[in-house]
Amino acid sequence: MTGIIKKSLVFSLLAAVSFAVAPVKAEPNVKLMNTRDCFTGDFASYDSWMKMISGGSSDKADDFEERLKRNRAFFKKEEFEDYQQNLECKNIIYKVDDAVVNGFYIAPEGQSDLPVIIYNRGGNGSFGAWIFGRVYLKLFSLAKENNVAIFASNYRGTFPKFPGKDEYGGADVNDVVALPQLFEHFPNVNPENVGLFGSSRGGMQSLLAVKQGLDVDSIVLYAGDYDFFEGLKHRPEMEKLYKKRIPNYDEEKEAELRKRSAVFWMDEIDNDIPILLIHGDKDERVSVESSIALDKVLEKEGFTHKLSIYEGLGHRSFPKKKEIRSEMMSWFRTHWE
Repeated sequence: MTGIIKKSLVFSLLAAVSFAVAPVKAEPNVKLMNTRDCFTGDFASYDSWMKMISGGSSDKADDFEERLKRNRAFFKKEEFEDYQQNLECKNIIYKVDDAVVNGFYIAPEGQSDLPVIIYNRGGNGSFGAWIFGRVYLKLFSLAKENNVAIFASNYRGTFPKFPGKDEYGGADVNDVVALPQLFEHFPNVNPENVGLFGSSRGGMQSLLAVKQGLDVDSIVLYAGDYDFFEGLKHRPEMEKLYKKRIPNYDEEKEAELRKRSAVFWMDEIDNDIPILLIHGDKDERVSVESSIALDKVLEKEGFTHKLSIYEGLGHRSFPKKKEIRSEMMSWFRTHWE
């Protein structure tokens, strides 16, 4: 009996030690460095913005008047002034460990207790980066019409003058994991209600962030690549990008692609997080089979999940923007309640 007790005690001590030394996902060291009103400089008025995107003046661009007319037809003055009056838009610069990152914060003016959407963009480096025009088209109406606050990171490496490199699903994932540490600087947000959206590359970015400890209520992913091995078969030209962005790619290709392929590690993510997958069946960049494959993994791992395939839709969501946004917000609201 004494021997059994001693063995039991040793086992308990070993278990306690093992628990104590188990690796803990450390939060990145984060600091908000600067915020600036989006509606300043060339964006302080509708007319100055139109002139800027049209080439500045007739002296600087021969087709200035034609471009100005076209831009004014596309961007309505009344809409611009409505956004300017009713939205808070901040260009934010924050530090994540040794990297400096740019992004945007958008929210309805004068509101409180706002649910949050972390919105992860596609692209890489400066390609697809959040600039005023893209934020205007994609995020302003989303924030205003749905009464939500949006945090949108550009990821490190977007601006070469800032330290940090875009590793396409490497250290840059910390730039997303870091965002909740900025919430305290924006007192009108409700940190208890957070939805995560990722488009294209942002799908990988979102799942990696959750895997690394980002706490969210639900996830919506659009046209993401969740198996980089199959993705390369569909679009082999992407390997040029991977060689450029991913550290040690040539030496550790299989390991690095696996790290970025969610189909291999969804068992490491809490299956209590509901996930909505959206994809167009005519997507020429990322095959719809990617979302179909991940949906099967979600079923196997016991997630609450849904797959929505839009007939005739390519990689860009714009042709079905209204329907996709409605489905996204319905998913988020269901899991904020």
